[in-house]
Amino acid sequence: MDIQSIRKIIFPAVNDAIAKLEEDQHEIKVTMLREIFNEAINGALNISHTNNASIKAMFSGRGRAWAKVNIENSNPAWSLILNTLNHEILTSSSESKMFKECTNMIDLFENAGFAWIRFISSSKGFSKFQIRIEGSKLEDHIKVRIDNMHLLNNNVVNLEGVPHNLGLESGDFKSEKSSKEVIDIPVSSGELNSVGIMSIEDLLNA
Repeated sequence: MDIQSIRKIIFPAVNDAIAKLEEDQHEIKVTMLREIFNEAINGALNISHTNNASIKAMFSGRGRAWAKVNIENSNPAWSLILNTLNHEILTSSSESKMFKECTNMIDLFENAGFAWIRFISSSKGFSKFQIRIEGSKLEDHIKVRIDNMHLLNNNVVNLEGVPHNLGLESGDFKSEKSSKEVIDIPVSSGELNSVGIMSIEDLLNA
């Protein structure tokens, strides 16, 4: 293999592509560029590729980390979420926190008509998501792994917002702050002087 000859063909093509991206004012992220180039190479060589870059772009940006999965019997992505929650329910004590939280999540999703899950990562044709069982702003979660084809065929789409901000969850998810009790006890000028503290009146009369 003549490496230098290959470089003379590939390097100018890559330089032209990046120059075009800059000209069109696209935000250039090195990691994403590498993934797109890999996808292009795999596609040109008829090698199976995973569209990881497209998946990550779907959930990239402020408020875009959340996915929406419609509750339909024909939606395999919903079946994966439901099976994941039911597995935790079946393997947990009926008195446990996990049992109650997962049961509540199923009820919450079914009442809304869709589920919401938070994107983690995408690789090797699969994407990982969090099911945040105590609310979108809290870290407790269980993971679900979904084939990327379900994201590419719109069985999983972007939620376009954060569940709590969209009114899908109740509660403010904020830790309670204790307030200090103020005790108003009158203290005489003589008591203040005994510990070396002068009252305002004493200062004015000095």
